Amino acid sequence: MNCNTDLLPSLGLAEGLFNSTIPLLLSYAEIHYAFRFLKPKYYRKLPEIIADVPIRTKKLLPIFIIIKDAHLFPVTLKKVAVTISHSEGALTKEFIFDSLIEDKYFSRISEIDLEQITDEQILQVSVKILISKTGKSYEFTNDNFTGINLKYFNCYYSSNPLPHPENWFAGESHYHSNYTEDQVEFGADIPSAKRAGKSLGLSWLFVTDHSYDLDDEEDCCTKNDANLPKWHKMKAEAKQNDEDEFRVIFGEEVSIGNSTGKNVHMPAMNLEEFIEGSGDSAEKWFRNKPSRFLKEIPKIQKAHPKSFFFAAHPTDKVPLMQKLTLRRGYWTEKDYRQSGIKYLQIINSAKPDSVFGAIEYWKKLLLKGHKFCILAGNDAHGNFGIMRQIKSPFTKLFSSPHQVFGKFFTAFKYFENSPIEGIKNGEVIVSNGPFINFFLKSESKEYPIGSVIDEIEAEIMVETRTAPEFGKITETRLFAGKGSRETELNFISGDSLDLIGCSYLRMSLKTKNGGLAFTNPVFISNT
Repeated sequence: MNCNTDLLPSLGLAEGLFNSTIPLLLSYAEIHYAFRFLKPKYYRKLPEIIADVPIRTKKLLPIFIIIKDAHLFPVTLKKVAVTISHSEGALTKEFIFDSLIEDKYFSRISEIDLEQITDEQILQVSVKILISKTGKSYEFTNDNFTGINLKYFNCYYSSNPLPHPENWFAGESHYHSNYTEDQVEFGADIPSAKRAGKSLGLSWLFVTDHSYDLDDEEDCCTKNDANLPKWHKMKAEAKQNDEDEFRVIFGEEVSIGNSTGKNVHMPAMNLEEFIEGSGDSAEKWFRNKPSRFLKEIPKIQKAHPKSFFFAAHPTDKVPLMQKLTLRRGYWTEKDYRQSGIKYLQIINSAKPDSVFGAIEYWKKLLLKGHKFCILAGNDAHGNFGIMRQIKSPFTKLFSSPHQVFGKFFTAFKYFENSPIEGIKNGEVIVSNGPFINFFLKSESKEYPIGSVIDEIEAEIMVETRTAPEFGKITETRLFAGKGSRETELNFISGDSLDLIGCSYLRMSLKTKNGGLAFTNPVFISNT
């Protein structure tokens, strides 16, 4: 917690009320932001204490322990006791620390070998954390957040990789690290995210911290520092963790003005230049106009060709309070044209209704003739096993399984693990686990997804894969854009398709256990 009003008397009550009631549905939840005469119901004179695990693991299960704001509330971390319930019984493991924690942010990763447990099953993982403060002992299960009462994490244990062919690289496109930190939210550190990604079978990660957090002073989330120390530290840490096996690409989620003067969000990846964006930061009362605008992006992109910009969660509904107080708005077709952005992160939550609603939004754009490609991410602020967040500011917290790191991901095909170049190459799918891809084949050439074909007829070649955790494939569908409508086509891999009158082809897949995958289109230009 930064700039608590108890520590900064100059922060007025009105501004504090405004800041603290931002209806941001993101987390981990900051529980210490308070006023001198008013504290949240979930406020505790203890640091935030959080255990977490990934939703999928290989033989070594990482246990993440995060303690935040111990510089205000020092504690001694005594031990961590982990119980893993599985089909044959239970496995227990203790980690002894006996360490005084007085850091602003503390993180440790402990690992448990699962070799003695049968794989291909869901594990229930419970983490008890024992601490002491001024001679008094406290024990918490999974976290010390009031009202969440999380009994265990579900984690699928598999010795197999994701069911993707060679040269396909899956990753998380929207992740907030601990450099995202303000009155109501914070993220987890980059090394923990990297370890979680490896456990899931991912190969890359985009770090997309808020522009309005990256321009802050290191010790105050409501004051800016023109030297941008947080921005420079985040970049350095991302580069330090970047490696061929697991790529970590730095960036910022820029709050930027759309064509109507409203604030929307745009991740800017691998851009050494910082783009200011604080219109919806709620750092200053009544100051919510955009700092920069989307129409500036083509010039920036031209000057930095190795950077990558995309639209963040353009289908997410903006609550009325955010529209009124933060001037938040929506991406429009004019915004896509002005910015030159062709990639849309339409999936921002693994909740099925949200996923299919996002696909419908994208479909309407395709039918209008736009050649947009989709990405998937989770907007995870840490949140490796469960999302914890503020539901009602100052009164209530809650948890959800839908906006969790790596739960819905983006995968690209490329000759090497280079996320920006690979995504720009166009052969991209989105999935929560299973795999689908196709290409069109004429006598002279093959046309992968993301490309444009100008033939009137071509064979369709389809590849699908699943794994025990996702279950058998129950549905494989092929869709064609025809005029103002989308039509489903019957097909068998190897069939010859008549492409006359079609503007695009795309595919989707479902599995018995809730697996979903969607390809980007092959665009058709034969008229």
